Amino acid sequence: MEAPYQFIRQRPIYFTLTILALFVTVAFLHLSDIIDVRTAGEGLAPDLLRDEEGSNVISATKPITTTSFRIENETESEKIEDGSKGNYHDDHDNDVNVPANMGYYNLSCPFEWYKFSCAAIQENEFDEQVTAVSLKYYQQHRAEIWSAFDSVLNDPIDPQQPKRIFMTGDSLLRQVFISVACNAFSLNAVEQSEVQWRKISPCPEGIAKCVITGGQNSGFDAASVRFTNGMEIHYVPHAGFRSQAKAEPNILQRMKRQVDNMGQIDFGTKTAFPASGPMTHLVYNLGIHRSTRQSRRMLTHFASDIAMPLMKSKRGPKIVYVTTPTAHFNTTDGQYLPDEMNEEKKQCIDRVTHNPKAELEKQILQAGVNVDVLLDYDDLELGALHVHKGDCVHYCMPGAADVVGARLLESF
Repeated sequence: MEAPYQFIRQRPIYFTLTILALFVTVAFLHLSDIIDVRTAGEGLAPDLLRDEEGSNVISATKPITTTSFRIENETESEKIEDGSKGNYHDDHDNDVNVPANMGYYNLSCPFEWYKFSCAAIQENEFDEQVTAVSLKYYQQHRAEIWSAFDSVLNDPIDPQQPKRIFMTGDSLLRQVFISVACNAFSLNAVEQSEVQWRKISPCPEGIAKCVITGGQNSGFDAASVRFTNGMEIHYVPHAGFRSQAKAEPNILQRMKRQVDNMGQIDFGTKTAFPASGPMTHLVYNLGIHRSTRQSRRMLTHFASDIAMPLMKSKRGPKIVYVTTPTAHFNTTDGQYLPDEMNEEKKQCIDRVTHNPKAELEKQILQAGVNVDVLLDYDDLELGALHVHKGDCVHYCMPGAADVVGARLLESF
């Protein structure tokens, strides 16, 4: 017992230096994450965070049309009549006439969010133009969208092998879930659904008069839908949720434990209604709530500790990763810059040269290697389709998310 005591007495400086080195390292890493957020545009405005906390690479905007989607002076041919008196500061009219060639519109779908329905929140002529551009985009891709939904939802599924999909991400992947549910609803293909609508869901400050502040069409965390052909999709957020009781913030950790212990994963306990059987597809997106350093670490963790072991075991679900949509703020790379945003920078621009988040995701994830399918939003030139009103991250619905939703269905 004497020797260890003498060692400690004789060499205390080694322990002091070791502790000091550890302290400096931790402080440096913490400072690096702060710098990531401030310089890489990873932070988001409080309004955007309010609801947040061959080749299998699929492009979401195949060159179907060369039309440029800009906000310009409205023409009569682009004006959309919705049968609700334009919704200029009026209470929302639930008796909406859905325009021709549209699956859903202006909260005609029971899964829609009010703050993403540009027709419902429009307050002036500029908002009308934003709505018209988004609807025009949907209509130009209507054949592709409806073909995908019709072929998938009307195709009988083997009752012995039904498709059960688990989607987890933040509000951006939630928009894709809403798209799938709403287009299926428009085709009378929804057999059962449950949506955990929030009792209180304030609107962003950009909406001058907020009509819906809770209940249906306000906002939800988890939601589940089963289609008439037996396919079911369950969405649970891993970030951007309001209720701790209705979300699972540590989904990746839970999945890793299941992979380590059982070699497979399940839906967890937070789905809106219980899944009818084992998961066949996992649809994942990391989202916009992490710094570059954090995103790299979490994506690497997802790929190496969850996706690849499941792919190798052949017992797990098919892994589909949806890239993070492009932000189109009026900054160098379209990202939101904390503490630097003024009214000019908060305006959405039509196009940006690159999407840093999607580039990082495609650098780490490869179809056929560590994910089965990599679904790329490919939306650098779709800035005019955003909600605007200070939100250059989420898209108007219907709009860009519907094309991604259709191609997600095709990947199943």
